[in-house]
Order: sequence, then C-alpha cells, then structure tokens
Amino acid sequence: MKIHINNIFELISFLVCIYCYPVLKKSFMKWFLPFLGFVFVGELFQYYQWHVLKESTIRTNYLIGIIESIFYGYIFYQLNNQKIIKRAIAFFVPLSVLGYCITYLVDNKNPAYFFNNLTISGFFIATFALISLYIKFTDDEEILLISEPIFWIAFGVSLFYSGVSVTFSLRDFIYENNLSIFGKKLYNSVPELLSIVLYTSISIALLLCRQKNKI
Repeated sequence: MKIHINNIFELISFLVCIYCYPVLKKSFMKWFLPFLGFVFVGELFQYYQWHVLKESTIRTNYLIGIIESIFYGYIFYQLNNQKIIKRAIAFFVPLSVLGYCITYLVDNKNPAYFFNNLTISGFFIATFALISLYIKFTDDEEILLISEPIFWIAFGVSLFYSGVSVTFSLRDFIYENNLSIFGKKLYNSVPELLSIVLYTSISIALLLCRQKNKI
C-alpha cells in the first residue's frame, strides 16, 4: 500500500506526541495523542478503502471531519481565556457536528455536501486559530511568539484550514479547468502539501510543551 508524504508527517507527529506524552498527560494537550493516532490510521484506512476495497470513503471522511471539528474546537477553547471566544467555540462545534450529521443523513452519496461542510467548518477553525494567536500576542507583547506552543498550533491550523477551505470552495472550477500540481488536481495536492505544514507545526508545539515543562 502506497504511503503519501502527508501520512509520513502524520506518523512523525504521532511519534513526537508519544515521546512528549509524559509531560503532556498533565494537561489538556494529552488529547493530541489519541487524535493524531486516529488521523493517521483513519487516512490510511481511507486509502485502503478506495484503492484496495474499491469502495466509497464518504463515511470515513465524515467521521474524520466530525472528530477534527470537535478536537480543534476543544483545543482552542482551552487555549482562550476570553468568555466571548469560548462561547463562540461552544456554539460552533455542535453546529458543525450537526451540519455533518444532517448532510450525511440527507444524502451520503453526494461528496459535494461533505466538501461544503468541510469548507465552512474549516473557515471557522482557521478563524478561531487566528483569534487565539492575536489574543496571545496582545496579552503579552514581550513574548517571543515562535517560542510559544500556541503560536505553532495556531499557525499550522490556520494555514491548513484556510487553504483547504479556499481550495474546496473552488472545487468545481479546479475540475473544469483541470488545474493541477505534481500531476494531481489542486483539491488533492493542496491539502496534502498543507498537511506537511500542519503536522510539522504540531510537532514543534509538542516539543516546546515538553521543553517548557522540563524547565
């Protein structure tokens, strides 16, 4: 079974999380371990479904989308100390999950519904990531942002989900005009490339958490 480069970076991030877990288990960051393991196994299973079993991956896509919305909503809820942001996240996450569930029940054979959900939820996740970064910067202007785990989490998540949201919103245009890079349609290649940024950023954040707790 072929392993894509984004799967390699997912695995690296998962292994980094295992290495850092003795420190992470003392905080909400401990949930990165099951999440990263789930994403790695889930995306490998998607490939196995499509290329080996020759069956639709839509159920797996929906499950991963729901778990990602819940997980990143939880992470940015914990990273924020402003009530209005916490309330916005608490409102968005159930709404996002409900959107996935409704469109799956209405028509789980139409991938356009899934991509629409992913585009909308991705936009909100990227927004919460950028807000978290802004609040951290304005709360303490003397800190070196690149030394803070929240910077790397917010940077990777915002870049990944903003890029994915834009790409999937233009899915029909990309298909009709045959826009490709490295021999793949942009809506396939862009998420793979941005996954490298996302999981590299998460790995850096986890290592910084370990370092800071040791100090």
